Amino acid sequence: TNYINNTNYINNTNYINNINKTKSIGNIKMPKISVFCSKGSTGKTPISMNIVYDRNYNIATNEPYNVIEDLVPDNRTMVVGLNEEFPKLPKEINIVFDLAGAISADARSITSAIKQSDLVIVPINNEFKAIKAGLHSIAEVRKYNQNILVVGTKLTKQRSDLFVNDWTESRDFQFVKKAVGVIDKTIPVLPLKASTAFDSIFEYEKSIHQICRDDPLLRHSFKLVDEQFQAIYSHIDQVA
Repeated sequence: TNYINNTNYINNTNYINNINKTKSIGNIKMPKISVFCSKGSTGKTPISMNIVYDRNYNIATNEPYNVIEDLVPDNRTMVVGLNEEFPKLPKEINIVFDLAGAISADARSITSAIKQSDLVIVPINNEFKAIKAGLHSIAEVRKYNQNILVVGTKLTKQRSDLFVNDWTESRDFQFVKKAVGVIDKTIPVLPLKASTAFDSIFEYEKSIHQICRDDPLLRHSFKLVDEQFQAIYSHIDQVA
């Protein structure tokens, strides 16, 4: 069984019938994306929610205590326990799986989501435990899905950084990219700088792009992060 709002239990069939379905065109498959890293506080939920708001995606999580259900309507959310499987979703449903925990034999929610995803986004910030957990997450994900995008998150400007707007030149990003390259240099890595924009996603219940569109003052502060998300969307459109 799966549950919504932690108390309202429904079965897989009813859930799939009730969830918001995107109108499919011919046989076009709607994208399914997992956002996963076994280390907490790397930016999984802000990335997931930004995609939900920008792309009108449904969202699923295996985290019983979450903010998602306060922000997204019931017919667009799904919550299962860590040891429960997500149902195999039909092609006309697009969804973001915001995944907590670590991959193990019992973590069926994570593996069932990753197996049916068109892309797995692994956020990693430049901190020892985050990089170690991120690399381990990539290795585990590759057992089920080869289509991975790493996002270097919480990037900050160091004293030695001389760049202006190209955050791929930042020391933080280069550390993450180099670490990922040890596993596989062909895995794409994109930047997301540290910003209060991520808190604003939850405060305004909008994507960063929508906030920039609606608030001229915040547009100036959040413009670069918005552009970085557009690069992530371009990658999603290419592979999903």
